[in-house]
Amino acid sequence: MSKIQDYSTVSSTCEAELTIKGSRFIGVVMPCISEDDVQANLRMVSERYRDATHYCYAAVFDGSDRKEKSSDNGEPSGTAGKPILSVIKGSGMSDIMCIVVRYFGGTLLGTGGLVHAYSEAAKMAMEKVKTYDRVACAVYRFTLDYGYYSVMESKCRDLMACNPVCDFTDKVDVIFRTRICDDEEFVRRITDLTERHVMLRRMDDEYVDVKN
Repeated sequence: MSKIQDYSTVSSTCEAELTIKGSRFIGVVMPCISEDDVQANLRMVSERYRDATHYCYAAVFDGSDRKEKSSDNGEPSGTAGKPILSVIKGSGMSDIMCIVVRYFGGTLLGTGGLVHAYSEAAKMAMEKVKTYDRVACAVYRFTLDYGYYSVMESKCRDLMACNPVCDFTDKVDVIFRTRICDDEEFVRRITDLTERHVMLRRMDDEYVDVKN
């Protein structure tokens, strides 16, 4: 299994709309963590815009694995899903979905016009979203004497992805999260600072969410 990696994602749902030659295009961007969310999001949007002609979409999900899915939903092949997906991929984000709802206005736009319309609706909605970063972290659990804990707290502060979780009894039981890119430096530093009087237990990697 590959290590998890940092990525950015969206924190809420945002919408934007444009009209081209009578057709309404409504871009809806929302969180999408897994493939199951794709269908749930489609149901939600289709219920809200019941009389629409098309519900075209693209999604990038499964965190840093970045699985992809898209659909033209009846529009000419390659004119909707792929342009929306291109906008998402250009943002570098994951766990995100964009559905562009179309109400046909009676005038054909041609393939070029459709690509422009779906891309633009997706871009407009993407510009409104609030994002946050998911920082990939190595997680360690270890126990320290109080003297070593105070040294660790001061000398490893720059390596903390978030505040350590500590249980204070006769000693200090610590759960420490550090960015995966700082993993080796943390191990080296904590080992040296405690004069090797520490037994580090590597836990499963986790994400720490950081607001932008």
